[in-house]
Amino acid sequence: MASTASSTAHKHRQDDDKNNDVIMLSGYPFYINGPNPSDVQAVFEKTQRILQDTCGDQLVSVERMGSSAIDGIAGTPVCDIVAELSPWPMNEQNKAKLEEAGYECQGSAPHTDKDEWFFGGDGEPGHLGRVVLHSVPKGSEFVQDMRAFCEYVNNHPEAFERYNNVKVQGAILMSKSEKEDGRLIGYKQKKDQVCKDIKQEAIKWWIETNGNSL
Repeated sequence: MASTASSTAHKHRQDDDKNNDVIMLSGYPFYINGPNPSDVQAVFEKTQRILQDTCGDQLVSVERMGSSAIDGIAGTPVCDIVAELSPWPMNEQNKAKLEEAGYECQGSAPHTDKDEWFFGGDGEPGHLGRVVLHSVPKGSEFVQDMRAFCEYVNNHPEAFERYNNVKVQGAILMSKSEKEDGRLIGYKQKKDQVCKDIKQEAIKWWIETNGNSL
């Protein structure tokens, strides 16, 4: 869901650069003006349908998260998704179905406790159509934290610009690295601290605005 802040920034960038410059980072396209929001939304909706068909009643909720859920912000076109499951983790039968649909379990994710993730979708890794899917238990704080992050950046132009700027600066810097294989991880390291700072601001803002409720 895009707010006034991100929508305005997105419009300004598209007006400035109709061609939407792309930087390649270790084979991943990095869009200076952000990937096309409708294209990423279509990837989400396809994955959402697959999850609904695969998991049935075990699926509690599914939503977009991370930079790809912030329209107009610079980044790769990979669609980040988080799904709440009850019970958690996904049972083996549903994992097998999901793998048949093209989403392979990668085990425990490093982002939080009780987070099992899957890589999949269509196309080449890092390109439009690809998905990183997190699965967490119903009521996980991770869902609230990710929702807070997206809502905060979407609704606070200063946070949007701060995050966008560090992403673009990091991508440009790492694109000049002689070590091509390390460009993507180097970019992620360059933006890591700003991302963490904004996340903490977002969680504080969310609690002050909404309490602890999801």
